[in-house]
Amino acid sequence: MLNSEDGMVLVTGGTGFIGAWLVRLLIKRGARVRLICRSAAKAAGVLGPGLDFVEGDVLNAAALKRACEGVRVVYHLAGLYAFGARYRRELWAVNVVGTGNVLDACRAAGVEKVVHCSTAGILASSRDLASRVDFPARIPWGCHYKASKWQGERAALEAARRGLPVTIASPTAPIGPGDERPTPTGRMIQDLLRARFPVGSRTGLNIIAVEDVAEGLLAIGHRGLPGERYILGDKNLWLGEFLEMVASTAGPGVRAPRIALPWGFIALAGIFGEVLGGVASRIDDRLCWETAYFARQRQFFELESTYEALGWRPAKCLNASIRETVAWLRQGKALVGIDRHSGSDALLHR
Repeated sequence: MLNSEDGMVLVTGGTGFIGAWLVRLLIKRGARVRLICRSAAKAAGVLGPGLDFVEGDVLNAAALKRACEGVRVVYHLAGLYAFGARYRRELWAVNVVGTGNVLDACRAAGVEKVVHCSTAGILASSRDLASRVDFPARIPWGCHYKASKWQGERAALEAARRGLPVTIASPTAPIGPGDERPTPTGRMIQDLLRARFPVGSRTGLNIIAVEDVAEGLLAIGHRGLPGERYILGDKNLWLGEFLEMVASTAGPGVRAPRIALPWGFIALAGIFGEVLGGVASRIDDRLCWETAYFARQRQFFELESTYEALGWRPAKCLNASIRETVAWLRQGKALVGIDRHSGSDALLHR
């Protein structure tokens, strides 16, 4: 077992939603934490003092080399989470080239453990439940985000095959306070609170509290085996079930949609949005082919094999996490409409 608290730990994407929870947990457990980030001053404002900073990002090989010096464990969480064809070059740069840069820097520095944060969304199976061994043999079609994460994960698996101690973390859909962008799951909750969710879809999700994702990442850092994948998930829910839980928690005046729109209509809307997105770059990315693609997915997962292997399982009550998320969003702390091209650190965070 490798105890990350015994040496320097590097986190990429440490000011993102999952990353910030992980950094705070590491500090709580007594770890010495280093972040690579575009602005040390901004990161310190988000996470507080007591951290070591290297300014740069995952596309800066020289900065990564400095960041990895003297590091025992690396949690690679930096990534671009965006839908739509107009982001394909950035997705490739950050999620594929950036991941390769991190792996190269870790290899050169002799890092003892690398946890690569991928996504459970790329796993696929003909069974009702996808498992942690269901990595597709071929690159996902029709989704630039999934394709970039598939390529990044394949690079990590190849690095493990060549001897770098890389383990894959595959989170499902986290929720919780601090989701500033917000993520697609957080935005669904936000839209429901604002009465902007008139219809639903037959979509299967797996929801997990972000605190549990952070704990799961630490469990992978301690007990995960090189070349293995572990799904960090909790409850398999249909979208309608999840929205009903949110509405019930949010109280009077918040109603979950009663109508599930046929996927054909969603697909047409996605194609329409993709066409418009080509001429109007600021169109809402909720309306594109990739969001339509996700709307027909049933992303349910078998999780017991991960729980048993890691000696970890989610501990947070999902209703409590929904309640805290709703309260946080109602305080007006979510940054709506953030510009991914503003140069902010958010570009490189999950």
